[in-house]
Amino acid sequence: MNCKNCKTSLNSEQHYCFECGAKVIKNRLTVKNLSADFSEQFLSYDNKFFSTFIDLFKKPEAVIDGYINGTRKKYINVVQYLAISITLLGIQYFIINAINPGYFIPEPSEFDKLMTKYYPKEALEIFTSFSRSMNEYLGLIYIIGLPASALISWVVFLNERVHNFTEHIVINMYVTDQYIISSAILYLIAFALGIDVTVLIIVVTSLYVLYFAFVFYRLYKLSVLALIIRFVFSMVLFLAVTMILSILTGLLLFLYLKFLK
Repeated sequence: MNCKNCKTSLNSEQHYCFECGAKVIKNRLTVKNLSADFSEQFLSYDNKFFSTFIDLFKKPEAVIDGYINGTRKKYINVVQYLAISITLLGIQYFIINAINPGYFIPEPSEFDKLMTKYYPKEALEIFTSFSRSMNEYLGLIYIIGLPASALISWVVFLNERVHNFTEHIVINMYVTDQYIISSAILYLIAFALGIDVTVLIIVVTSLYVLYFAFVFYRLYKLSVLALIIRFVFSMVLFLAVTMILSILTGLLLFLYLKFLK
């Protein structure tokens, strides 16, 4: 008998391949063993998903530094965790959008209503369409934004010389994955309770910022004052990047309306 994954020769009594660690599958696929496999991977209390999710709140340094330093069996690796988070985000968006397609577009504020007098109608339509597209491709946006957030955290904590840029990508991936999974659950609960999406966005964003600070506090063992200084620095960098992107987006929109529309 050979391993179906790496083709290593195995004896009939082995349950796992000694070469690649894969589980030896001896029976044909049935509904029973498929459901058992799903339960083992996602529903049992001590499985990797729940361990990763819980410990990223309790002791994020164990999960993140463990993966960076080579511990890959106890927790879900960062790429798999990203795939799970994006899948849950898609499920959350599908459920809410199927019931209420306008839920993710906040009601216009008084300032927005005032500014509609000065915006061209075409611009407002484009902004609305852009908001819908942002929600539909939010998972892709998170992925694209990872290098930028990793660059910011790498620059902010450069003096510590603990993690290189690639390792900061791993840190930011775990933080973002945890945020996506948590926010997907919160959005579903809030939607079921009829909570306004504007309030929810403020709450979820605030929790994300606090969690981000908590992770780096645990990773670098800094004082609260040192962490606050770095947090302010990171916000300045973030706002600078956001401002540049906003200016570029506005410029492209102006050129589109002026010359291509």
